[in-house]
Amino acid sequence: MSQIPMCPLEQITADELAMRAAADAARALLTGHPDLPVSAARIMTYDGIEIHLRLPDADAVHAWAERLSLGLTGLIPIRQTTEASACSSGYVYEHVDAKATVRGHRVVLHSCRILPEDEAAAWRAAQARPGTETTS
Repeated sequence: MSQIPMCPLEQITADELAMRAAADAARALLTGHPDLPVSAARIMTYDGIEIHLRLPDADAVHAWAERLSLGLTGLIPIRQTTEASACSSGYVYEHVDAKATVRGHRVVLHSCRILPEDEAAAWRAAQARPGTETTS
């Protein structure tokens, strides 16, 4: 059975309701965990509506993931990658991400930092050795 297409105004109304529900969920998430650090919170609409929490560091990603895992059947997987900048800056970035669905809303936890020069140099040296992985 095919769905009856909505007119553009109905689509906007549906999007508004979905964004409002996500915003309410984000508020509940932040107020429900005031002891956990957050640098920024956004409602994003890339491929569906997501709550994005930018966190100050990898430890915060792990803390949020652990807290959000309490109501789930398993731990939230955390992805950590280290990569050199594609531009000429030469910076090396560490990204730590986790994704979960909380009360029907997709939540993205993210932290990114530029490695200090000593850590960046060690990472570059490791990349130059054969058999060394490109992520940490």
